[in-house]
Amino acid sequence: MKKILLSLLFLLSFTSAVYAGEGDQFFHLNTGVMFRNTINISFGYEKELNYDNAYEIFGEAGCQWVNFSDCTEAYNEYSWKNYFWGGGIVYKKSLVRWRNSTLRFNIGPVAGSFRGDCFLGAEGSFEYSYSMRNGVKIIVTQKNNVCFMHGDTFRNGLLIGFKIPF
Repeated sequence: MKKILLSLLFLLSFTSAVYAGEGDQFFHLNTGVMFRNTINISFGYEKELNYDNAYEIFGEAGCQWVNFSDCTEAYNEYSWKNYFWGGGIVYKKSLVRWRNSTLRFNIGPVAGSFRGDCFLGAEGSFEYSYSMRNGVKIIVTQKNNVCFMHGDTFRNGLLIGFKIPF
């Protein structure tokens, strides 16, 4: 009996904790429409942590167009020059975990350029992801950006994309 207890104690003391999904890595690609007539595309790298939390390093680009009520040729050429690019790092806190899906709250800093002017900002967003059998995840993100030092202060929108494990 003592040998069994000692061997169990030895086994339990030297085994490390194992979590499902810990250390998984993904490449993701999102695209969507945001408030103030903006088309957005983002790409990035995500690494999962303990308890289904994660962090993400991402880059994004987009274009803001003006009202198309006047459809002259010169107006349309000018209307697509309000581009932006940026990037950031966000921490993804898992709110709810279901069988094949997760709801997360993302928060972190962003920085970039809007028409040549640099900006700093913050992102707070919600992300719903659904896992397929092959490991690919379909994601829907409700994104909220608050940017400082330029005219495009608030950007809110819906992005749809996928994550590919590697």
